[in-house]
Amino acid sequence: MSVGPQVGDQYRKETVDPHETTVNLGLPADPGSIGVLRAVVASVASRMALTYEGVDDLRIAAAEAAALVLSSAPEGSQLCVDLLPSDEELRLTIWVEGAGGSATIEERGSLAWRVIEGLTDDSAVTDVHGSPAIELRLRTIRA
Repeated sequence: MSVGPQVGDQYRKETVDPHETTVNLGLPADPGSIGVLRAVVASVASRMALTYEGVDDLRIAAAEAAALVLSSAPEGSQLCVDLLPSDEELRLTIWVEGAGGSATIEERGSLAWRVIEGLTDDSAVTDVHGSPAIELRLRTIRA
């Protein structure tokens, strides 16, 4: 039996309730930012009731979606991601801030879209502040 602080206590963190946290991420609109996006998505998803495969699937789908929205990103713009966890699902919305109406997203049917559709429960093209966006949804194992 030990009393008081233990080795490693400074690294032990309380688990964050993912259902009370919305993550908003802004990165340079550059393909090099996709690695950071993948890491953040995996971190948030791993705190939810998702299988290991589900976490990995969402990480890959998010990278594909980011590549699609970055394909028409103007120089100096920002890659934006909102991660919205709930008991039933994790929803991601990915867009380029400042892309405006001139930006386009590749048509469904491409390899990237097939990957996204195969790895998520739902995907859609939406609009965020006048810029095209991709929304991904992955249900938790409790749903």
